[in-house]
Amino acid sequence: MKLYFYSIFPLFTTLATALSLRQAAPIGCQTCTAGADPTTCHPSTSCVSLGGFHTGNGPIPAYCACAAGYKADPMVVGADPAAQWRLPWAGQEGRVFVRPGTPCTVLCEEWYLGEQGCSEVPEYANCM
Repeated sequence: MKLYFYSIFPLFTTLATALSLRQAAPIGCQTCTAGADPTTCHPSTSCVSLGGFHTGNGPIPAYCACAAGYKADPMVVGADPAAQWRLPWAGQEGRVFVRPGTPCTVLCEEWYLGEQGCSEVPEYANCM
């Protein structure tokens, strides 16, 4: 019986980790205003409008986007879940978005994987 438990335990922990990365967004995914004030986002990011990829009913959001393969420094933002996130945006799943003013200066753990990279940053589907 012990062998059975130890063989399925890694499966449960892997599943729990995967589910925790696709979670509800924290209170507000802070937006920027594309084209209005370029100083809202840190110079290491750019204000990107979701345009035709927006799935909500409200106004089309724009977020400060890190360069591909980069994220905010965990030592700067700590464990704040509203500081950085990814979106289920087709072809851009590895792109990290941050709160306005937050710098993106750290390479993601698997930055070289493109769309599959930056998976250590949580994905918030309801920010779309």
